[in-house]
Amino acid sequence: MQGNKVDLGEQEVYAYETIVTPVKAASMDDTLKITMWFASNKSQVFLYPWDAMWMAYLSPTVQDKTFVGVKFEYKGKSALFTNPAPFQSGLFPYFEGDQDAFNDVNEDLGYLYMGWLATLNFGIWYAWEDVNLLVPQSGVWSDMQGHSWEWSTKPDGSATYGGHSFKLVDFSWKYKGTAEQVSMNGKGRLSPYLPLLVQGEGHYSFKDSQTGRETVIYAYLELKDLKLEKVSG
Repeated sequence: MQGNKVDLGEQEVYAYETIVTPVKAASMDDTLKITMWFASNKSQVFLYPWDAMWMAYLSPTVQDKTFVGVKFEYKGKSALFTNPAPFQSGLFPYFEGDQDAFNDVNEDLGYLYMGWLATLNFGIWYAWEDVNLLVPQSGVWSDMQGHSWEWSTKPDGSATYGGHSFKLVDFSWKYKGTAEQVSMNGKGRLSPYLPLLVQGEGHYSFKDSQTGRETVIYAYLELKDLKLEKVSG
């Protein structure tokens, strides 16, 4: 609680590094580097670098056993948050650096979170887990209370990564939440044999119920290359 350090020895962890370069941002006018560490392999962090719930991992009552820490670097300043729970229980999280330096980019981090949500982490992906995407398909869903989505998939060609060819599928989906005044949509290409999109883009839009102002967030992802190797175990 007083910011004291405890030596937990040398540990092997997985590190994931993301560089955010602003194009059109609310406040961010320089690159932001986000580094996250986990005690186990969290490959989805490559796709989803900014989790708005990460602060909950640092709660001394949660004691998350996988999240090790996160570091933000922006304009020559840095802030480090570490979680000792994966290696020793009963300790409080540790904070180091200039935490106030990142208050100016909080709004942009929120937009980044929602952009990744619209492109990569929406529930439609779970709905496709048990669907044969190598044949043309489509579907619609509604709870009759203002929440609905529609989707379609169609196999189309192949691509080569790491010397291996993968069948590709074109996809599109739309979601609408009338009560929350939220809508999302996405489209792109994926392969059932790869753990990440080949190409995808999405929009997340919401309207402020008090001011009527609409905010639209756009996200785009394209896989340029992928290193593949056979490992034992």
